[in-house]
Amino acid sequence: MNRVTQLPVAQEPRVVVVGGGLAGLAAAAGLLDAGLAVTILEGRRRAGGRAASFDDPVSGGLVDACQHVAMGCCTNFLDLCRRAGLEHALRRDRTLWFIGPDGDRSRCTPSRWLPAPLHLAPLLFGMRHFSLREKAALAFGMLRLARLRPRQTADAQTALAWLQAAGQPPRVIELFWQPVIESALGESIDLVSVAAARKVAVDGFLAHRDAADLVVPMEPLGILFGERLVAWLASRGATIRMAAAASAIERDAAGCVVAVRCGDERVPCDAAVLAVPWKAAGRLVPDLVAADDDRFTGSPITAVHLWFDRAIVDLPHAVLVGRVSQWVFRGDEHAGDGPSNQGYCQVVISASRGLMGGDREAVVKAVVAELREVFPAARDAALIDSKVVTDPTAVLSVRPGVEMLRPGPTTAVSNLFLAGDWTDTGWPSTMEGAIRSGRTAADAVAASLGRRLASLVGDLPKNPLVRLLSGR
Repeated sequence: MNRVTQLPVAQEPRVVVVGGGLAGLAAAAGLLDAGLAVTILEGRRRAGGRAASFDDPVSGGLVDACQHVAMGCCTNFLDLCRRAGLEHALRRDRTLWFIGPDGDRSRCTPSRWLPAPLHLAPLLFGMRHFSLREKAALAFGMLRLARLRPRQTADAQTALAWLQAAGQPPRVIELFWQPVIESALGESIDLVSVAAARKVAVDGFLAHRDAADLVVPMEPLGILFGERLVAWLASRGATIRMAAAASAIERDAAGCVVAVRCGDERVPCDAAVLAVPWKAAGRLVPDLVAADDDRFTGSPITAVHLWFDRAIVDLPHAVLVGRVSQWVFRGDEHAGDGPSNQGYCQVVISASRGLMGGDREAVVKAVVAELREVFPAARDAALIDSKVVTDPTAVLSVRPGVEMLRPGPTTAVSNLFLAGDWTDTGWPSTMEGAIRSGRTAADAVAASLGRRLASLVGDLPKNPLVRLLSGR
């Protein structure tokens, strides 16, 4: 026998958001701004989606499954955190540390007083592992990439192919472009489109003096988003239900959505937002989302969690170039309450498809060996525990042509909308992209109900010189 959920009596239209990841939570915030009655259905026990945490086996605290960072250019992420009162839990780091193949450390900090894009001069020319000629080639390549027009990035050219054709030295590609692009886009440099690489260069570096700042969560993601952001939405009137996985979308004879089903439970609604990964969306509405399209695929990211008997990393984070390890993040106070927290660190490896043949012990051995090469304190430290976490579809693989496949927020069903970092946001598959998608979907829902809503926050302003260089 079917059960019908009795939602709170409300005069306002009822909107069900399927999925409690960042896209769904951002959509709910926008819908509440429009004065709509919002119910979030999340299949897991905690909201946040891939921005999740697990119990630390050593200290008993929470550890993020994979380190998430934003950048200063992520205006919508920062705006949502500000509105929800989460700013205090974000640390802004202006310095990027690069550790070269020989262990040389480069402290790269954009200028605070030079105008963009000249602010990058201290960052680019501070890389000690490059010769002066290589530094100049890197700077020229970044400017040339920024000058590309949309018609020049719409073909099947990959970032690697373009960089090679543009005359970038092999060492510059290997020791700068590869780690930066793969970390930002989560996919191999020989697979991502040159258009996506241009997005990283312009918005992430050239556009503004604050664009390249790293924004690092200082609380576990499970608390930051799974608890605090959810509590903020609840305080504004949203109904959030965990362990409520949507099993079907019910439509009437005219094809409009009338309810979302969770098993034998029926949740009525006047509109619905599907804020779930593309495969899940395809299962719910196979006539609207082609989840089995081979051109639409994910890219894996691996996080290697390590617990040593002492602190080994003396930097907040660093890019390890020319190695298996790509980024290392020092454990902060939120990694656990016990003394073992001092010896915790996490290494993130993007585009980890086929990493060490799937041999997790080999991955840990290789990563530990690399850390002992570049961090002297690690050489005598004992490894207490380790955990390798791989998400096989962590991000949408932004390959050439994929932008043509990414759907917008509206569908052929007038009251059914899509959100998620895989939709057409103009951004790669990131936290910023997820939040933009949720806000765009909320705007579309509001418009369909005759309400005005403009949730999106604009990009960082570009000065005339940057607009000239980027052809905008």
